Amino acid sequence: MHLNIYYYCIVLPRGLQMRKTIDIQFEDNLPIPKYRQIIDAIQQKIKAGELKKGDKIPSLNQLCKQYGLSQDTVLMAYNELKSKGIITSQVGKGYYIQNENTDFKHKVLLVFDRLTAYKEELYDSFKEALKKDGNEQIFFHHNNLKMFQTIIEGAVGEYSEYVIMPIDQPDALSVIGKLPASKVFILDQGRKKYNDLYPYVCQDFERDIYRILKRNTPLVSKYQRMVLVIRHLKSHYKDIATGFRDFCKRHPIISEVVNDIKSFEIKPGDAFVVVDDRDLEFLVRYSIEKQLVLGTDMGIISYNEAPLKGIVASGITTISTDFAQMGKSMAEMVLNGKREKIDNPFLMYGRHSF
Repeated sequence: MHLNIYYYCIVLPRGLQMRKTIDIQFEDNLPIPKYRQIIDAIQQKIKAGELKKGDKIPSLNQLCKQYGLSQDTVLMAYNELKSKGIITSQVGKGYYIQNENTDFKHKVLLVFDRLTAYKEELYDSFKEALKKDGNEQIFFHHNNLKMFQTIIEGAVGEYSEYVIMPIDQPDALSVIGKLPASKVFILDQGRKKYNDLYPYVCQDFERDIYRILKRNTPLVSKYQRMVLVIRHLKSHYKDIATGFRDFCKRHPIISEVVNDIKSFEIKPGDAFVVVDDRDLEFLVRYSIEKQLVLGTDMGIISYNEAPLKGIVASGITTISTDFAQMGKSMAEMVLNGKREKIDNPFLMYGRHSF
């Protein structure tokens, strides 16, 4: 059976281009589904240069009606081509060739909360690991539920995999549920909430801080009091506070959890674990003004490694998930078709301040 696909390149108002005819031969005696033969044929025509980026291909109804195919058959073919980024669709206009590179096996949606220096490292690592076999598109929800919902709903059926940093909202679960569950991966946050539902590469915030402080107990013991500076206790920040309190209680060491460092009475011998970089700036300035020697009179540990922290105040000690490894692990999971649950490595970068 031969299938002639007619496609049109329309340029308005300058005129109508010549209609091209492409033959697709269906082999009824082969154990290859017809939807797969459609995919293979379109990819071959792209490689041969007979289909170019921007070219229009037949609609679902055109193929179904003219060639006696079921809508499910054509839809399966088009959805897979869309998920690979080879074709795209526009409401009311039809289907078009989007990408002439047919070798990519994966078209991945990345949904991040926001872009920071360390999240950029994660993104770069993921992109580098994926580049030979796929491409990615990244969106940011900025912890806004409406934006998160808009991104997810607009992405349904458009990608081969969905890698998501979820938003901490009760409705987020149902929003993510609109995606095909077998193609969803959770990244960075959401380990507790999504543990039974999706594969992930995440931080274990509660255990991470407990273990890193325990591993460095001799350094902690230099100080009279440990102070966690954390601006609120929502989402994973609550887990950080829980792990911090647990460590201080078990060892034991005097501890405080404060949300406003500017109103807190700082004493020589205090050591601070700082989550927000604005509070880090305040403490560094305070140490300079009061002539407190970091690492001796006063200690500082900052969350999340960044290049500048290795320079500021002769070097700020940081504790941080390994963002480069997180990106690499997630890309490998996508490429290898695995559905694992990975707790990402958590490290201390020891410097002058602690």
